[in-house]
Order: sequence, then C-alpha cells, then structure tokens
Amino acid sequence: MKILYVTDQVYLHGGAEKILIQKLNYWADVLGHQTMLVTTNQEGLKPFTPVSGKVVLHDLAIPYREGTFYSKDNLKLLSRHFKALKQAIANFAPDAVFVLSQTLPRFITPVAAGGVPTFYELHTSYYGFEMGRRNLSGLKKIKSQIISRLGEWAESRYTKVVYLNQWEFDHYKRPNSVIIPNFFDPVPQMDLPRRNRVISLGRLSFQKGYDLLIEAWKRADKKLEGWSCDIFGNGDDAAKLREQIAAHDFRNPIAVHDAIDDINTALATSSVYAMSSRFETFPMVLLEAMSHKLPIVAFDCPTGPRSIMSKPDGIIVPPGDIDAFAEALVTLCRDARLRVDMGRRGYENVKRFSPASVMAMWEKLVIDNKK
Repeated sequence: MKILYVTDQVYLHGGAEKILIQKLNYWADVLGHQTMLVTTNQEGLKPFTPVSGKVVLHDLAIPYREGTFYSKDNLKLLSRHFKALKQAIANFAPDAVFVLSQTLPRFITPVAAGGVPTFYELHTSYYGFEMGRRNLSGLKKIKSQIISRLGEWAESRYTKVVYLNQWEFDHYKRPNSVIIPNFFDPVPQMDLPRRNRVISLGRLSFQKGYDLLIEAWKRADKKLEGWSCDIFGNGDDAAKLREQIAAHDFRNPIAVHDAIDDINTALATSSVYAMSSRFETFPMVLLEAMSHKLPIVAFDCPTGPRSIMSKPDGIIVPPGDIDAFAEALVTLCRDARLRVDMGRRGYENVKRFSPASVMAMWEKLVIDNKK
C-alpha cells in the first residue's frame, strides 16, 4: 500500500510530532509500505527526531506567517496551498491519506484528496479547546465558534476521524469516528543507577501545569531530604517558571532545563515521573516513563492520564489539588519498595500500547476503508 501523511511541520519537539514520525517509520520499515510525509512549512529544518530513509519527505513551502493561521494574509495563501497539496497527492497516488494538524490542512485535505480515503487524527483535548474559548474576548469567541463549525464540516468529509481515547470519542459523538491510541517506542531496558530525582518532560506552557508542580515541590520540600526535581522542555513559560523557582529557597533543588534528545537515559536514571498537566489527550511521555518502570504522580486531568495509567501504576490526584500532589510525591520519594512495585506494574500495563498492537489497528483501518 501507499500511505501519505499531511501535517504542518515536524521540527518542533512534541508528542504529536513524535508519534507521527514513529508511525511513518513503522509503515515504511516494518510493514513495508510506500510512505510519504507532506509538510506545509518545514522551513528547511531537519525533523527533530530521525525519519526513515524509506519515507519520502515533501515540503510545500507555504510561507504562512506566525501567529493565528486564520489571518487575512495567511488565508490569501490558501488557494496556493490547496493546489500544491492536491498535486502532491495526485503524484503519489496513495491508498490512504492521514492528517495531523489543527490548522488549514485540516480543512482542505479531504477535498484535495479527491476521493482517496482520508483519516483525521485529533491529538488535542476538547477540554483544552473549551478552556481556551472561555478566556477569549467577545469577538474572538465568535471567530473561534466559526472555526469550530467549519471544523465540524471538514471532519464530516473525512472517511474516519480518529480519537485517542474513549472520553474524546464520547464527547464529540461523530458518526464517522473510531478510537486508536498512540503507542510507545520500546527501548532495551537500561541498567543504570537511579538518582533520587523526580522528572517531568514537556513544553513549558500553561497546559503542562509546571507552575503547579513547582508549588507542589515547595510543599514537599519540607518533608524530603536528598531529592531533586528536573523539568525538561522548551516554551514561552520558561522565564516565568525560573522566576517562580528563584523566589523560594529550596532545600531539595528544582530546576527547569532545555528540552533534551536523550530522554531514555533521563528517564532510566530517575525515580519518579510527575505529570502536572491541566489537560491532556493521550500523553506519550507517560507511556515512555512507564516503559522505564517509573511510578507516576499525575493530576486526574481531562482526558489523558486515566486513559493510560491505573492505580497500581502510580498515584492519581484530583485536578489542581496541589496539596494532594505534594503528598503523593512525598509518599513515593520516601518508599523505595512502593516505587519499584508501581514501576513494575506500569511496565506490564503499558505493553498493551506496543507498536505491533496499535499499528495493526491502523493497517486494518486502511484495509477496511480502501476504495
């Protein structure tokens, strides 16, 4: 078969970008299908993680401006974008087209595909959309509602809309929807000494709630000895988070670092994973942490952690409950046996999200919907 993916870019570090590349590589290297990735504005940059040499990379080089994708200047480029995408699809002649984008490719691809089965992957939580809309001004709220309605129309044109968990599926109630989770990239177990370290990985943004983690660490700090907390990521909130840390004299240090490529070593040498997100969809990093036998402390935020982890894998606390989060951190940091037991159970639980299991669902989806 011939598989084509459409997205904006794959040069930024992110869970959605990572799983997209992992799927591309699996389609090409393991399943042996001809595979192509069409980007809108890769801007000549390398993908942030390696893409198989068997995958054809094609950038449309549409010079969209940063900021809102729905500005007047960007909308003027829509016709050029549509023609270039339509030509790329026609030249490759795929059996299936997948779209992973919240911007303009989402709207134009099912039309540009010209009858080829198209599948839209939603990797963003509905709760995040609703939270963002609540904070908009009146005019921007109307604009957001219009975009939302256009999105509903566009998604009705896809062969299938793919959600990552039952909560998203139940919320949207699309007649053409299915559920397929993400998978993690198994790595050999790394027999490395673990530090007394709590770790968290992700974009430095409001969504990830690192301000909440810092507050929780401030409260746990009084009850711990000889521990540290390291946050790795890039984003707009970096300076603000470092200022928040600098305002308190920690006995057990906490620090914000730039994103790193070798997350496997970082996870393998840590003892607890902290997920302080306000909302998620299907957090890939939890799969990765559990695959390294790390116990988890997480807010029970909509709609992500509970889709992956269960009580034996870690401790889930009510959304935004900083005191409960701090107590959970203290519990795990103080109890080595509990950490080992939860890490072992998580390692077994996460196997249901193996690449072979999940990619079999994707291949069946294409076969069942071929023209």
